[in-house]
Amino acid sequence: MSKKKKIAAGFAMQATILAAASIVSKLIGMIYNIPFANILRKSGEGYGNGYYGAAQTWYFYILIIATFSIPSAVSKIMAERIERGEYRNVKRIFNGSMLYVMVVGLAAAVFAYVAAPYLVSPNAVLSFRVLAPTIFFSGFLSVYRGYFQAYGNMVPTSASQVIEQIFNAVGSITLALLFIKWASALGRESEIDKFGAAGGTIGTGVGLLAGLVYMMVLFRKEKRELNVRMEADVTEHILSYREVIKLLLMIATPIILSSAIYNANAMLDMTIFQKVSKAMGYGKGVIDGQYGLYSRMYLVLANVPIAMASAVASAVIPGVSSAYAVGNKKECNRKLNQSMELTMVMTIPCAVGFAVLGKPIVRLLYYSLTEEEVDMVGMLLLLGGISIVIYGISSVLNGVLQGIGKVNVPVISAVVALLLHMVLLVFLVAVCRVGIYSLIFATAFYAVIVVFMNYLYVKKYLGFRMKWKHIVWVPMISALVMGITAVVLYNGLYLLLGYVMGERVCNGAAVLTAIVLAACVYFISMIKIGGYTKDMLLAFPKGALLVRIAEKLHLI
Repeated sequence: MSKKKKIAAGFAMQATILAAASIVSKLIGMIYNIPFANILRKSGEGYGNGYYGAAQTWYFYILIIATFSIPSAVSKIMAERIERGEYRNVKRIFNGSMLYVMVVGLAAAVFAYVAAPYLVSPNAVLSFRVLAPTIFFSGFLSVYRGYFQAYGNMVPTSASQVIEQIFNAVGSITLALLFIKWASALGRESEIDKFGAAGGTIGTGVGLLAGLVYMMVLFRKEKRELNVRMEADVTEHILSYREVIKLLLMIATPIILSSAIYNANAMLDMTIFQKVSKAMGYGKGVIDGQYGLYSRMYLVLANVPIAMASAVASAVIPGVSSAYAVGNKKECNRKLNQSMELTMVMTIPCAVGFAVLGKPIVRLLYYSLTEEEVDMVGMLLLLGGISIVIYGISSVLNGVLQGIGKVNVPVISAVVALLLHMVLLVFLVAVCRVGIYSLIFATAFYAVIVVFMNYLYVKKYLGFRMKWKHIVWVPMISALVMGITAVVLYNGLYLLLGYVMGERVCNGAAVLTAIVLAACVYFISMIKIGGYTKDMLLAFPKGALLVRIAEKLHLI
């Protein structure tokens, strides 16, 4: 394998490792959210999911402003110094970043606690306030992740994500049940929903602390090697802490603004939908119930492929930054095409799968829902498929623009898209009266505007030419073949098994079998049509095993 191919394969490996970890962590999140969402749905009046979703929406938004940009900013600043062998500055950047997140994290945590009554409904205040300590500690975890990503090592970040999600899962379910029993024991039956949601949010903090402890242990070993490199470092100019903070602010601030605006749609969606729906005469129970279905059922499933795309975007930043720093636009374009290809390979089949098997999947996972609610979530998955794919493209383009230092561009795109998004959302809710589906249409519109504008800028700065065949057409055709296969298999198995099994068992067996076999069909189709080459398979985790399987089946 040539040097260029080795570099490309190494990048793809790191991207897919991070993407694989995101898949695993999101799958864990999806799995534990099934019993967790059902627990909250069955407890009290069944509005706990709405309270939990509202608290989590604001929590993630504050987290985005406080610490979301830190891994990208730290990895970008460090990667440039590592490229030049300035390891004493790498240590200085690490220490300065820790100081930065301590101050910013504390301010964000205090704000969340004090402002909770003004941001969420009274029943969601407790859930939001218990997340304040989690906001504070999240910054330290972000710095550790940025440090390892600067070296192009995505394994620590990947492992910490999985560990965080496992402890989150156990903690959320356990504490939700304990808080529900506690409320019942205190005779506060009317507040069971509120207490159950609050217990679940504490689990988020438990998971984050577990991931932080893991990274601290790992860094302690890495610190010895860093000290050795520092001894051989002859860098004359050592950054002051003021310079480090200035660099962080210069890089992080535009990313924060971009991310804050880019993700403000989630917070504004919730607020606009609830306020306008209330003005249109809908009852509080209907509003909380529908938003609970959207935030706790639809988004949990849809965020799995979106997280995979975000992982690829995170992996591309250091590599693109290094290549652009030495004026190698050709390498930047190679990494961008590879990132887009990996993203589409993962998001397109997920979107098609949700479209054709959405309702059976929802019926299998969320057994506490009524048939009307199953239909609603299934329709959300069908309509939301295009958003999943577009968000995947958007994540990669944002990552590339950040990597080449054009961090203000995503801000401009996000502002324009957000303003248009808000106008459309109000129109859909108030005039078209499409209810919760208005969030799907408005979000898709928002993502399209962002992708269109960012793509033009990437083309301008890098002369980017997208390889449409491998990035779009091959995975799309393969996904369509997969979708047809899934529909035929599910309906056929459902009819056959219906004679010997109950409806729930029959649906579960049919949908799981259809998913597994359809995934195999997608894999085969991608190879036969030309999407998966031997080099690309080798770039995936366990790639050698995938190649052996493909060779034994005479696919390659």
